[in-house]
Amino acid sequence: MGLQTNKRWIVVESESTYGSDASPDGADAILLQSLNPTPMQGDTVQRETVKAYLGAGEQFMANVRSGSEFGVELAGSGVVGAAPRPGRLLTSCGFAATTTASVVTGTATAGASNSITLAAAASAVNGFYTGMILRITGGVGAGTVALITDYVGSTKVATLLPLAGTVTPSATSVYSIDVQTAYTPVSAVYGSSTIYTYIDSVVHRSPGNRGTFSLNAEVGGLPLLNFTMTGLYSQAADVTPPTASYGNQATPAIFRQGNSGGFRLGGYSGCLQSVSLDIGNTIDYSERIGCGKEVSIVDRAITGNVLIEAPTMAQKDYFTDALNDSLLGELSFLHGTVAGNIVGIYSNRVKIGAPAYETLNGTEMLRIPVTLVPSAAGNDELRLVYA
Repeated sequence: MGLQTNKRWIVVESESTYGSDASPDGADAILLQSLNPTPMQGDTVQRETVKAYLGAGEQFMANVRSGSEFGVELAGSGVVGAAPRPGRLLTSCGFAATTTASVVTGTATAGASNSITLAAAASAVNGFYTGMILRITGGVGAGTVALITDYVGSTKVATLLPLAGTVTPSATSVYSIDVQTAYTPVSAVYGSSTIYTYIDSVVHRSPGNRGTFSLNAEVGGLPLLNFTMTGLYSQAADVTPPTASYGNQATPAIFRQGNSGGFRLGGYSGCLQSVSLDIGNTIDYSERIGCGKEVSIVDRAITGNVLIEAPTMAQKDYFTDALNDSLLGELSFLHGTVAGNIVGIYSNRVKIGAPAYETLNGTEMLRIPVTLVPSAAGNDELRLVYA
């Protein structure tokens, strides 16, 4: 009997030392939407000798490595304070994980439209909570999920971008900034992971994986992170597969009104149809005599597209924004409403490209290309947060 095609799955574990097999087991399984493995990749070198007869020359395999492409649902861990298991892949794609030390709770001392003044014990550092997710758990605005887009430490005032509508907190509003894990880009000291790919009873073990990914979210579908990974090659083997356990991977939510919101691009909260971001890592596989084999991230350029209902010029003139070479705006959205399963995207380093009209079911839409540009400090062009 042959191998069964419906038994494809992977387990992933972060490596403490690059290329050292981290031995992931069934408890490290990642729940996938798709899986396209290429367990052996390489370059073919042909021996081109001059000979007295016709025929192909001998062929040799060089730079042998392993690869895989797969989609992971954009969802939290399901447990407040726990990082999502797919975070192991994010840290193998040039991102670092930062988990807040503890929950921050309190009762607001004041509020205004989309603004809340935190309790006296809140941080006095400007920007300390920027990019984090806040929930109002009691009093005025209870049930609100919002992204903090600005924070002034001296006044304790946090500017909010709610998932839905507008919120005007008051001194009765009880809030919680739950323990959350933020993933932000790095330009050195990259993580790596070991990936075991099971094809029925055959396992392909690949340490030293690094790669890139894209985020794709469209109304009516499940938002996904689509990974392309490259790792070191290892000989396949017949095994008895372990039992898969998909912990810290919550049930996803459809990208739609009620589940998703908090969208803003360049100061305008339009009618969003879809958003996509390509992290754009450039991956290099190298073999050096005396230094071994390594998959490296050698560059990054984050680009994407946003599709919204076309606004009037009075509502928002993205064409003028595109012509302003020095203008950098923000891009944000939230997905999910339940603590432990809320994901936020935030950047205030967005350069808008030339917008283009297109139609969708008779409605004029505007497709807006975006490029995320880091500041002189670097590594600050994007924040992906799970709360």
